[in-house]
Amino acid sequence: WMDYMFDHTVIMAENDPALEEFKRLDELGIAQLRIIPATGAEKFSEYIFYKLNKFVRTETEGRVRVTKVDFREHAKNEASFGE
Repeated sequence: WMDYMFDHTVIMAENDPALEEFKRLDELGIAQLRIIPATGAEKFSEYIFYKLNKFVRTETEGRVRVTKVDFREHAKNEASFGE
C-alpha cells in the first residue's frame, strides 16, 4: 500500500482545483494520481496512521497496533500523529 500510494505518484487533495486536469493525465497514463481527503504534513501523518493502524491490527488479529506516525518531507516540513 505504501509503494502504491507514495512511490512515483502525484498526490492531490480531493478538493484541489486542478484535480480534473490531473485525472485526465492519469487516464492517459502520464501520471499516477492518488487522491486523498487533504494534503500537508499533518494530514499525511493522520491519513497514514489510520490506514496502517487498521491494516496492522487486522493482520495481527489485534496483537499489534500503530501508536504514532512521523511524516517528514524535509527539515522544515514534518508532523506526527498518534494515539
